[in-house]
Amino acid sequence: MLRGAADAARLLLLRRARKVFAGAWTFVMGRVDGDERATATARREVAEETGLRVERLYTAGALDAFYDPVMDHVVVVPFFVARTSAGEVRVDAAHDAYRWATFDEAAELLTFSAQRRVLAEVREAFVLRDPEPWRLIAE
Repeated sequence: MLRGAADAARLLLLRRARKVFAGAWTFVMGRVDGDERATATARREVAEETGLRVERLYTAGALDAFYDPVMDHVVVVPFFVARTSAGEVRVDAAHDAYRWATFDEAAELLTFSAQRRVLAEVREAFVLRDPEPWRLIAE
């Protein structure tokens, strides 16, 4: 989740509360349900994990691939940028805290290296300039 512009731009980080990743600061994340499209998953997970509404959804143009030792399989994750401007964050039971962070704060807090690596692309393509039209994902 991204809100604000220029120096006021902030990223929403959530702290995991349970299981193996307890204490990890992350972006909103989730699994695709059945035949659900990845973009529908992104919108659903934002609503479920934060109570916020996605106003505009974009492709960040980046992927992460990693081995999940809990599920014993390789996971490929697309990064999306979800824009919102207002609303109260209501974290779900899987999280115990949230924070609207600057990019520098996010670089320090984010647990997973792939999430830290995508920060430069998000700042460049969504904060320092207007996103290219091809990045916008229609409803």
